[in-house]
Amino acid sequence: MTVTFTEKSQIETGFSEVFQDRIAPRLSDLEAERKTYLAKARRHAGIALAVGAAFGVLFTLFGSGSDGVGALVAGFGVPLAFGGVAAFVLWNRQTGKWTGSAAQTVMPVVCDFVGDMSHDHEAHKGFALERMQKLGVVGSYTRAEISDRLEGRYRETDFELVEARLISQKSSSTSSDDDSGDRSSRTVFKGLLMRVAVPEPIPTRILIARDFGIGNKLGELLGGSSGRGMPKVDTGHPEFEQHFEVYAADPDVARDVLAPGFLDNLLAIAEAEGGRHGAQGMQAGFHDDSFFMALRREGDFLKMGSLSTPMDEIEDDLHRIFDDIATIHRIIDRLHGD
Repeated sequence: MTVTFTEKSQIETGFSEVFQDRIAPRLSDLEAERKTYLAKARRHAGIALAVGAAFGVLFTLFGSGSDGVGALVAGFGVPLAFGGVAAFVLWNRQTGKWTGSAAQTVMPVVCDFVGDMSHDHEAHKGFALERMQKLGVVGSYTRAEISDRLEGRYRETDFELVEARLISQKSSSTSSDDDSGDRSSRTVFKGLLMRVAVPEPIPTRILIARDFGIGNKLGELLGGSSGRGMPKVDTGHPEFEQHFEVYAADPDVARDVLAPGFLDNLLAIAEAEGGRHGAQGMQAGFHDDSFFMALRREGDFLKMGSLSTPMDEIEDDLHRIFDDIATIHRIIDRLHGD
């Protein structure tokens, strides 16, 4: 399989030679593996749909099929719909396995090329979610799904980055002994969570929260001096405070840390990296030796491979991966004042 790689950004400069030496020779094996996963996905999805259709026929023939057109449609359609959901889940399961397998082949090469960086698709080392929640950078959740953990060092600055989906689940059952009640879930956050090391520990907790307008004011009213459990800080930066509210355990220290130039750069990060959410897509904060940031993002991070895409079309995936890695570089550049 002959595939070339065309460099399109500064971060990719010099990768075309690495691609030809370390990735191109493995593309044929990866393509064979992709076809295996694709065949399994089609088989499993087909079985699920067939089972759903079979139950639909049985329900139609022996159930309420004689009670009118509506009952006929429901009798066949409901089991078929359940079969469709099962097919979707089974297809995505194979897609996840293939994506992980492709990442295990490609990402070590990319990380070696970028330098001082490692990637873990399953995010086995986890992330400091409890610290971020305690600080208030992310809201309350009951279940977390994290993946694609990047850990490394750029411009003498350590960083960690994961893709995360935080979910809040609630049960409608009023009895603590009854686990059969209906459960509802909603996604409270989807995007990137990152931790960037600071040169010296910050001697106070600082939260940089989105300005929800009347929602923030109501929280402050109900919570005393602050609905965040910390006093509100006047940064003296009108443009920044159009989008964010700052809270800190020690407001005087916070004002020293959040110098006007830093707030300019932080606002630039929010506007440049927030996607369709703009500045409202970011929350951040300082805690001890770390600067935390939550950045809402709709698309998949470091997505490598699709079951329906042949490996000779890998170039687009690689460009997106380098663009994703450049995100953390741009943020650290801004934090350094560039």
